[in-house]
Amino acid sequence: MIRDGQKIVVMERLKQDWPGLVFPGGAIELGESALEALVREFYEETGIEVRVEKLLNVYTKYSDSYPNADESQVLTILYLVSSKTSISTNFFTSDETLELGFFDHRDIQNITIVNQQHLDMIEDFFENNFPVGR
Repeated sequence: MIRDGQKIVVMERLKQDWPGLVFPGGAIELGESALEALVREFYEETGIEVRVEKLLNVYTKYSDSYPNADESQVLTILYLVSSKTSISTNFFTSDETLELGFFDHRDIQNITIVNQQHLDMIEDFFENNFPVGR
């Protein structure tokens, strides 16, 4: 999660298999650490080079469905990151991102977020409360 003041960056994925806004992120590749995956995925999906500031929470009580109807339990590691350069969400496109933007807590209330896990991470962030066991 990257913030600019009291706003956080979220993105709309190009593929609509997850309709709604999401945090940048993705899978860890073989031989890659969680931090290496975070930096790579964040750049691929936003064009922003980041450095990790701190671990915020680990989320493990959520599931995901695949197009073939398989279900899996999802483990998400949420970090606070900062940008190595100035941030611009204008005109950014990639093969994964349709739209990228910063939103504050009030704005987020009126936007479709992809799933309960992402909603919980947003609420935890704005409340500055990261409960163990989610």
